[in-house]
Amino acid sequence: MKPKTRSAFSLASITAFAAALILPFLAASVFADTKTAAGTTGPDFKTITFQNGSSGYTGTVDVRVAKKIPDAHDPKSAVFWIQYERDPETNKFKNNSVALLRFDNLFGSAPGQIPPGSPIVKATLRLHSGHSKNADSRNRLNLNRMLVPWDASAAWNYPAWGRNGIQADDREAAAEPDDLAIFNEKDVARDFDVTRTLRAWSGGAPNHGWLLHHVFRKTSNALGIVSSYSKTAQKRPQLTITYDANPANRAPVAANLAAARAAPGSATLSLRADDPDGGPLTVTFLARRRPAAARDFNLVLLPDTQYYVRERHNGTPAMFIAQTDWVIRHARPLNIAAVLHLGDITDRGDVERNEWVNAVNAMYRLGDPAATGRPEGIPYILAVGNHDQRYENGTWEGPATLFNEYFGVKHFSQKSYYGGHYGKNNNNYYVFFDSGPEKFVVVSLEYDAPAKRPEVLQWADGILKKHADRRAIIITHSTLTPGIQSAHTKDGAAAYAALKGNKNLMLIIGGHITGEGRRTDTFNGSTVHSILMDFQSDKNGGDGMLGILTLSPRTNKIHAAVFSPHANRGRLDGSATYTLDYDFGAKIEPFAKVATVEISAGAPATATLDNMDASATYEWVAEISDKGKTTRTSAQALRAQR
Repeated sequence: MKPKTRSAFSLASITAFAAALILPFLAASVFADTKTAAGTTGPDFKTITFQNGSSGYTGTVDVRVAKKIPDAHDPKSAVFWIQYERDPETNKFKNNSVALLRFDNLFGSAPGQIPPGSPIVKATLRLHSGHSKNADSRNRLNLNRMLVPWDASAAWNYPAWGRNGIQADDREAAAEPDDLAIFNEKDVARDFDVTRTLRAWSGGAPNHGWLLHHVFRKTSNALGIVSSYSKTAQKRPQLTITYDANPANRAPVAANLAAARAAPGSATLSLRADDPDGGPLTVTFLARRRPAAARDFNLVLLPDTQYYVRERHNGTPAMFIAQTDWVIRHARPLNIAAVLHLGDITDRGDVERNEWVNAVNAMYRLGDPAATGRPEGIPYILAVGNHDQRYENGTWEGPATLFNEYFGVKHFSQKSYYGGHYGKNNNNYYVFFDSGPEKFVVVSLEYDAPAKRPEVLQWADGILKKHADRRAIIITHSTLTPGIQSAHTKDGAAAYAALKGNKNLMLIIGGHITGEGRRTDTFNGSTVHSILMDFQSDKNGGDGMLGILTLSPRTNKIHAAVFSPHANRGRLDGSATYTLDYDFGAKIEPFAKVATVEISAGAPATATLDNMDASATYEWVAEISDKGKTTRTSAQALRAQR
């Protein structure tokens, strides 16, 4: 067994934003500078890859378990089909097939194995969807750690799981997945973060592999996943693990980071570097001019609250209220600039007034000056979804009368951030918001309007052109299907086609379809990101999940995250948490070396940064190396002279 190996990999197992995902919700700021290590690299870290047929490795075991063949394991197939389906009348399983996957012989003392107990830095499982026409699925594939043993003869009626299929119940398989992904195209690869499980196995927990399965409240289309039996070796399941091969050598640490302006045009950078194991250290100081840009700010997305206001599928009005109350509490520390509701505010539109009363009880809080500390509250805008259009006679495509009664022109015209509307009602309208020098216009287009009413898109195009000095966001209830670089819906495609010529258009956002999606399009050099967030078919009607977009003009990035104030939990999977590139105009310079000094462990290190612009803000980092490990500090700001 001789798997591939390579060295020198970053110890930063989670990005600063992902690490901050949970902390802000406990009242810490996502934007606070810290003096902790940003990452550790060096030759002590090794990366090893396990894949059947690669470098002599043969330890992958995988099998499909299907209800339709309850007493026998599935034949060795190049593609395993995974499907979750319930009979809509009985709510019982109509058909179910899952897959089990395990990599044996990961840990040991033989060449190509990881020594037991090694600190695991990062572990990634790569899977491919099949190449046949129907191998893709827009539903999430969950990867849950198995807690009971199994072998290649595993079947639905296997004794280890009570002869009734495998349950993710913290007894047969972990209830919470390691990660999840959407294979929205055939013949694509997706990476799953399995670091947590590999750390458990390295620490002595038994390796029973993973359960691959769909979890969906409605029928899901089958997904084809390439197995270890595929003739195409590079598409077989692949496990890549980075670990510390020399844990006895502990990483250097930095403390007392400081910077002070000295003579005109210069500053002194300093820190105290230490090595828990003693010995000489090399400290390299690096600096750059920080781009002159606005402070990071957040947009909160509220998708499909219909089951909260209707109290259906275990959703409750309290979940909706928890969302807006959370926004109010965190508006200042998280610099929340606006709230965008993505439509399907209610489930039965004009048929049930009480649902609107529940929605008003949640949304109107955002406009309370006393609660928010802002004269007009927190700017917000809502899209009209197809459920909001349900008419009194039960038909669809109604006028959204109750939406206009509670969120119409009369309601918004009292707000200075209200821009105006199309036609005689507020089904299509726009608002403004600012965050420092960053200025925005947000246009809300009702369900079906982009696809069926070109005159509405002509109006929206005029708004974007009239306000070309503002960045533009479109919200329309149906925008994307789930997945990465996924397909636009009819409304999303029509909106993009009609508005892409406006260079200020940056985002098109919607809900409507349960799942997460994103795609990036470029037209005449301008980038537009389309985003889907919707959780209505997840447990508890969405469980109070909301979306957070952190716009970072200084780094030319947009970070996406998901959090539930009701459940007090976030999601760190790659479908919900990701980063998009967007050119806010910041000119980001590379870090340049200031000086390198040799010191003893525990000693101070200093360097002088010369040729500075007194009116500019700089940032600096330090790298402390003991030859085996190099610790890089977080960036430290050096403010302009006043």
